[in-house]
Amino acid sequence: MDRTRPDIRPAELAAQLRVAVWRAARRMRHVSDVEITPTLHAALRTVERHGPVTAGQLARFEHVQKPTITRTIRELVDRGLIERLPDPIDGRVTWLQTTSAGTALLHAARRRTDVFLTQRLKALEPDERETLRQAAEILDRLAQDGGDP
Repeated sequence: MDRTRPDIRPAELAAQLRVAVWRAARRMRHVSDVEITPTLHAALRTVERHGPVTAGQLARFEHVQKPTITRTIRELVDRGLIERLPDPIDGRVTWLQTTSAGTALLHAARRRTDVFLTQRLKALEPDERETLRQAAEILDRLAQDGGDP
């Protein structure tokens, strides 16, 4: 495939991006050496980013059903990575937030991934790093939640 072709079809580019992004994500997960599954890691990141959240909110953020998120929450609580907090007004509501252990795990994973990426980026030419900076902005726009396809 000629990668310099300006008229690349969106379907071809989508396939190429899917593979490249998947490989990069898999490599970064391996480098981050997190002792939890990618599913638990994603849920933990979401609680950290949006928390405190309810189980229903977390299920919506993660695009999963309530029974699935219930198992995920139970495992994160059992591992001491998130905690349940009662709602001060409505006793039927429970809020989820990261514990210090959960936050530490996420920070350590980010540091390891950042070190890995920094080393890899240093090996590139300046114009390649600029291309990746632009690509990162575009990928971020593509990843914004615009609804399901």
